[in-house]
Amino acid sequence: MKKFGISIFIALLAAIAVFCIGWLPLRVPAGLHAVLVSKTGGVHASVLNPGAFFWTPEALLPTNIKLYTFKPLTAEQKIDMSGEMPSAAAYRAFLAGEPDFSWELSLRLASSVNPEYLPQIVADYGVQDDAGLAKWLRDELVRAAEDLRPVLVNAAADRLKARDLVSGVLSAGFMDSLQAKRPALAIREVSVLSSRMPDMALYESARALYSGYMESYRSMIEPVLAEASRKAAADQVRLDSLKRYGRLLAEYPALVDLLAIEAGIAPRALAGN
Repeated sequence: MKKFGISIFIALLAAIAVFCIGWLPLRVPAGLHAVLVSKTGGVHASVLNPGAFFWTPEALLPTNIKLYTFKPLTAEQKIDMSGEMPSAAAYRAFLAGEPDFSWELSLRLASSVNPEYLPQIVADYGVQDDAGLAKWLRDELVRAAEDLRPVLVNAAADRLKARDLVSGVLSAGFMDSLQAKRPALAIREVSVLSSRMPDMALYESARALYSGYMESYRSMIEPVLAEASRKAAADQVRLDSLKRYGRLLAEYPALVDLLAIEAGIAPRALAGN
């Protein structure tokens, strides 16, 4: 009976040891995330977090698994842009002093890594430690900034959206669009650091003046162009007719005398008379 009790106790200890070996979250320090890579299963899709239950028999095989642990990382990317409002050069010529219709904008993009995508980052980019993850995050933020740049340029050059851009009203929309395009990032902030925008009232005035001028110009030039086009078409028709008559008379010379008689003109004298 005593031997049986000892056997049960040893079996229990072995079971506990097996359980502890296979329960991988015990190996993940508090505040970190881990990705399991095994020789038998490759990169596991689930992220390991302290306190979460995850047991796998793959851990029972010696040297079969590796755990890559990562700290929560955050990085920032500054975006500097400049440009001019649409048709600024043309509008500027209609105002005294040629006002400046250019703009400048500086924004901060802040993000961390979405922990759910750590296994994909490990598998696709070979990231194995915090240094590698930090580099990936910096590179990904650069790519995200390039994604955002044309959207910001369009907003800054839009007379209706420019004010909302500077006030930060559009920031939430920018964050949502970036998050949808780059889900491996956890976008935390898109904020305006500094901005310089043109006088939009003056720009609108110049735009109205230019539009009025172009409308007046079209109203004057269109009839002239239409008349010139009509005359050119008539001249072309007459020229084509003359060309056809010329070919016909060259082929039938006697028609010259016939046309002369019909017009009351004496026909040409025959050769030798």
